[in-house]
Amino acid sequence: HLGINKTYEKIIRHFYWLGILKTVAEFCKTCHTCQVASKPNQVIPKALLKPIPAFEEPFNRIMINCVGPLPKTKRGDRYLLTIMCVSTRFPEAILLRNIKVKTIVQTLTNFFTLAGLPKSTQSDHGSNFMSGLFQQIMHELRIKQYDSSAYHPESQGALERFHQTLKQMIKTYCFETEKDWDDGVHFLLFAARESVQESLGFSFPFELVFGQAVRGPLKLLKEKLLADDGGSLILLQYVSGCRTKLTKACELARNNLQTTQNRMKHSYDKNTVSRNFQNGYKVLALLPFPGNPLQAWYFRPYVIEKRE
Repeated sequence: HLGINKTYEKIIRHFYWLGILKTVAEFCKTCHTCQVASKPNQVIPKALLKPIPAFEEPFNRIMINCVGPLPKTKRGDRYLLTIMCVSTRFPEAILLRNIKVKTIVQTLTNFFTLAGLPKSTQSDHGSNFMSGLFQQIMHELRIKQYDSSAYHPESQGALERFHQTLKQMIKTYCFETEKDWDDGVHFLLFAARESVQESLGFSFPFELVFGQAVRGPLKLLKEKLLADDGGSLILLQYVSGCRTKLTKACELARNNLQTTQNRMKHSYDKNTVSRNFQNGYKVLALLPFPGNPLQAWYFRPYVIEKRE
């Protein structure tokens, strides 16, 4: 059927009963097929923003995703597995020839030998991250797996922005050097890691992870200009100073991240409506994977059994 008015006009030509308009309106508004398959006739207000908690220790929680397919290089690389520490914004991008589940699992396992096992991972709804094998490996390693909200890439906003930056850097690198993009990925990552993170205030990912400023091109230039080797510190003083600086830097970065999240939430919530779904409510679930444009947008009503 069409809308209320058109359905009413169509029926009134052949039938009439007392309260016909009310009956037609009630039927159209409660039609289950229209609820799950039709586009809403009004704008659904956004729910309040719920920021991801700011974690204290580096690599306790990581975001993972894939970039590609990119132009195939001489080495056969076509993809990147991107990893980002939620608390420090430290990025990693690993070259891949394919993004099969076994390849992803092996690559992540190698990364864990360097950074340690995280407490949780966050990914999109890619089939390689949602597969039974991947979930089984995460379960055996006692790593909680979180999925980003369907159709809301902003839940992985930091990693998505890094993707945009990395792609632009790769494009610039290829234009200037006329080399394959995989030749420059490690240098581009170095540049990203020693760049300030606005959401964390003054902080640089390198400093938050390793506790000291990275010795990069600018520092080399400064050393050359000053002709100063900087001397050396005894091991005990170095470790003590490193721990103090790292603790202070992480604390300040966490505070800055919390301030940024509060500011973003305040701005986001101006045009939102708080939704309070209670146990026993019936709700329509948005399908995360519409296989084709004609598939229903929402799935049949579910009853809320428990709120977390």
